[in-house]
Amino acid sequence: MKLESVNKRATSNLSDRRVSGRCLCGAVELEIDFPAFWAWHDHSAASRRAHGAAYAPYIGCWRKHARVAKGRKSIARFEDATTESTRSFCSRCGTPLLYERKRSPHMVDIPRALFTGRTGREPRYHVAIEELQDWAYTGNRLVPLTGHPGIVWERPKSRRRPRDDDDLEFLHRRVPSVRARIVR
Repeated sequence: MKLESVNKRATSNLSDRRVSGRCLCGAVELEIDFPAFWAWHDHSAASRRAHGAAYAPYIGCWRKHARVAKGRKSIARFEDATTESTRSFCSRCGTPLLYERKRSPHMVDIPRALFTGRTGREPRYHVAIEELQDWAYTGNRLVPLTGHPGIVWERPKSRRRPRDDDDLEFLHRRVPSVRARIVR
């Protein structure tokens, strides 16, 4: 009887709300129980290459709270022996779907971009920040690009030459005025 009450309490604490995400072509759909456990931005070279982006925002879920709702047969896997991790992706469109690590067998990481709705966690953490690329956008001010609606850009910083005393020499030189030449 005690075990039954614990099981009932455990299932009642689970969220009845589910959030779904899908790959680009729609062949694979994933579901997680709301809210996700945590979220972060992954700046590692492996995630950067797997996603083709400066970094990849992920949500982490307990494996028992995540499931493939559609398209299990369309999922391909890549096992990386050096990192002891497995990346799953859609075999039709190539969308990254799951990231699993041997050292965290009860967790599964899912790219945040697969979900159109809220997942219950904002990515406030940064993993492998030391691998941040110098070309990655870091929140600098953006302004609209004239003539191109919907496009913004980051203005380059002004390049000022270092001042030398020799550069100031021109200020002390006297230049004959044009008027002086005409009068002669």
